[in-house]
Amino acid sequence: MTIPAPLAAVLSEIGTRFPDLADDPVMARSLLENVTSMVAEAHERYASGDGVGSIVSDRYLDPDHLATGALHAEHAQHPAGAMLAAEMLFDAYLPVFVDEVGASTTAEVLRATRALHAGVWSRFPAGAIAYTEALRQRVTTANLDSRTQIARDLHDRVAHGVLAGLQRLDLVLLTDPPPPERSEQLEGAARLLRAALTDVQDLAVTLHARVGDDRLDDALRRHVDDLFPGDDRLTVTTTGVGGTLPNWKAEEALTILLEALTNRRKHAPGSTASVTFAWTETAVVVTVRDDGPGFTPGSGADGRLGQQTMRERAGVLGARLDVESAPGAGTTVRLTVPRGSM
Repeated sequence: MTIPAPLAAVLSEIGTRFPDLADDPVMARSLLENVTSMVAEAHERYASGDGVGSIVSDRYLDPDHLATGALHAEHAQHPAGAMLAAEMLFDAYLPVFVDEVGASTTAEVLRATRALHAGVWSRFPAGAIAYTEALRQRVTTANLDSRTQIARDLHDRVAHGVLAGLQRLDLVLLTDPPPPERSEQLEGAARLLRAALTDVQDLAVTLHARVGDDRLDDALRRHVDDLFPGDDRLTVTTTGVGGTLPNWKAEEALTILLEALTNRRKHAPGSTASVTFAWTETAVVVTVRDDGPGFTPGSGADGRLGQQTMRERAGVLGARLDVESAPGAGTTVRLTVPRGSM
């Protein structure tokens, strides 16, 4: 690819200022392609008269621009470096660009300035968005890896320890029955241990929950089969045209929904329940409803639902969580998650 001498000089200056870009073949090629594209876009804007209007771009989510931001994140290149390089390009190339387009009057020079500015800066909102999203995905992956390790420890250590203690207790009750009053106490302890074992196993499964490449509703069905095998009183249905959410959103949403279903088993055992996914163009609304005993919102039972944690997770998502209940009227948990690239 033949590079015009003025542009080559600017690229050389940028390479001197940012050797990390110049010395990495992938980043150097990306820099050349982006700078060439910026200048070409500026010429198109000037020729079409677009430089007279707004200097900001309406292509903040252009796939090519997003890809550049993701590449910078992959190579640990902070967006500030790209912005400084853009300033160098604008400052050094503006006189060249004015000469290239033949701008002579004040209006033409202003138009050329706006066109070059828009051509250069149209890349950076999308690049910053992609960079931020890549970092967020790294944080999400690290969080999920930690949850997986905790789930493994709960299952392999805590659950096995509780189970071993429970088995010894059962063995004592069978082989060396104590007096009736002591037997009743030991049987009560065994019931507590069985409940604790169920809680630990449920927690391990929930912590290990992953959406992966599935849709959120399909992932929930998969985990429902693991957590509530043979529960024919629980149904999961989908309406609308299903789609995918950003992975970090889907993972958080799945955790909220599994918590709601675990609460149903704890506080409304034997109740009939349904989970409905309603997909729209802008959001997915998930409704978890049961016909259990319900509770009075704001009472002590309200806190048992773990609503605080669920609401905190919903807040991270930018989602809305609504809980409706009344004594004898069952409970409805409704989670509204906005769709989108972020």
